[in-house]
Amino acid sequence: MGEMGATYMFMEWKLFDRIPNSGSISYKELAASVGAEEAVISRIGGMLVATGRLVQTSPGHVAHSASSRIFTTEHPAGNLFRVMFEHGLRGYVHWPEYFAAYGIKEPAGPANNPFTFSWGHPEMNMWEIVALDEEKQRIFASSMRSMDSISGKYGGPANIYDFAWLGELASVEKGDKDQETPLIVDVGGSHGATLKHILAAVPSIPPERCVLQDRPEVIEEAIRTDDPALRHIRRIPHDFNNEQPVKGDANLGALIYLFRRVLHDYSDAISIRLLSRLADALPRGDSRARVLIMDQILSDPPSPGNAAADLVMFNIGGKERNPAMFDNIVRGAGMKVVKIHRRAGTEVGVVECALA
Repeated sequence: MGEMGATYMFMEWKLFDRIPNSGSISYKELAASVGAEEAVISRIGGMLVATGRLVQTSPGHVAHSASSRIFTTEHPAGNLFRVMFEHGLRGYVHWPEYFAAYGIKEPAGPANNPFTFSWGHPEMNMWEIVALDEEKQRIFASSMRSMDSISGKYGGPANIYDFAWLGELASVEKGDKDQETPLIVDVGGSHGATLKHILAAVPSIPPERCVLQDRPEVIEEAIRTDDPALRHIRRIPHDFNNEQPVKGDANLGALIYLFRRVLHDYSDAISIRLLSRLADALPRGDSRARVLIMDQILSDPPSPGNAAADLVMFNIGGKERNPAMFDNIVRGAGMKVVKIHRRAGTEVGVVECALA
C-alpha cells in the first residue's frame, strides 16, 4: 500500500519524468523541481527504493530501475496504474461511508456509486468527473490505449471469434444492395482499434462495409488521426443509449453488432436496455445476424485478475459477469446466447448472441 501511494504521488508530481534516462538525480533537485521540502521527497522516494521501484546510487541520489520508466507521463501502462488507483483504491477507501449512505447493495448505475461518491459528486457519472480535469481525461485515454494493446495481443476479438465467414460472404455477394449493407458495426468502438484488429486478421472483409460508432468528439479525433488501415471505414457519431441508426429496416441491418468492453461499465438493468437497442437493429430475415459481446468472463471462483477488475467495475456502477450473468442480460434483451467463445490462457471471451 505504501508503494502504491508513493508511486502515485511521484507520478502526480511527474518526478519519474525528471529522473534522467542514464545517471541519477538527487532528492534535493527533485524537491526543488516541484517546490517541495526535500524531506517529503526523500521519505516517499525511500519507499520506492525499498521496494526496488527506484535504485539508490548513493546517499540522497536515485536512478531509474528496469521497470520505473513505465511511470513516466506519456507511458500508457503507467497511466493504467493511475486509473486503477483512482477508480479502484480511492473507491475502496470510501466504501464504509458509501455503504452507510446507500445500503449494502450494488450500485444501480453510472451515478451514485463509490467512484462518484469518493470525488464528492455522487450525482455525476464517471465520465463527467473525468471530464472535469483535462489531465485526467488525457490519462484515461492513454490507459485505454494500454488496454487495447494488451487485449489485442492476448485476447483481441479475431483471436477468439472467427470472422472469416464475413470475408467469404463479402467475396461472393453480388449487387449494389448487398455491397452497401454493413457487415460489422463496432458500437462504442473508440478510435477503431478493434476494427483494425479484425480487418488485419480477415483482409477479405471490405473496410467500407465496417462502421465505427462512438461519441462525436471521439469520432472527430479518430478522423484527425487518419489511420491508413481505417481510412475507408464508415464513422458515425452515436450515443449507444439511443436508438441504433444502422437498423434492420428492409433487412438492411448489419450482420454483426459488436460491444467490446462496454457492458462491464453498466448495471444489469442498463445493460439490458443497451442490448435491446442492438436486438431491435438486427435484420429479422437473416438467421446469421449476431450481437457479439466481448468482455472478461468471470470464472467460479474468480481469478485474482477477474476479481480485481470486477471490484473496479463495482466502483463505477458496472460489473464483470460469469456465463449465467451474461445469459440473464441477453435473455432480458430478447436474445439468446448461441455460444461463449474463449481463448485458452486468457480471461476475455466473446458472447455470441442471436434473436430468441
